[in-house]
Amino acid sequence: MTTYLVLASPGARTPDERSVVIADRFAFLAFIAPVIWLLFNRLWLEAIAAALVTVAAGLLAGSGGQPVLALAIGLGLQLITALEGRNWRVAALQRRGWRLVDVVETEDKDTAFEIHAAHALRHATSPLPASPRSYRLPLMPGRPGVGETGSIGLVPVERN
Repeated sequence: MTTYLVLASPGARTPDERSVVIADRFAFLAFIAPVIWLLFNRLWLEAIAAALVTVAAGLLAGSGGQPVLALAIGLGLQLITALEGRNWRVAALQRRGWRLVDVVETEDKDTAFEIHAAHALRHATSPLPASPRSYRLPLMPGRPGVGETGSIGLVPVERN
């Protein structure tokens, strides 16, 4: 099972076709081509930084005579981008006004959006708080033993 983060577009109060569902997992394409993956996901500053690190590693391997160090730097860049790239994308969207409204654990992206839409429709009568920091994630329905308190992974969650 994969954890999916659901972000609502700026100004949207209910799930709509503009909502973004991002899987919180290893990004294989970001491991293969980190700069291209960052550019494709509109992470401009991160892509510039990754390109500079790639060029520096290339110079270090060529004229610097340190191919092992350059390889380690390149592999480190690939791993960091693959492991944290999706989190960078979420942070960039939040800086642009998107809100993290749900965290869903399921098999695929479409099912994650359907579960989020069901949560949103069930809780449509209660308005979202103004501050995203005060927003409590909804608990997964249908889990045995989950009442007013529960957990998301290892993080305990309480409903207000």
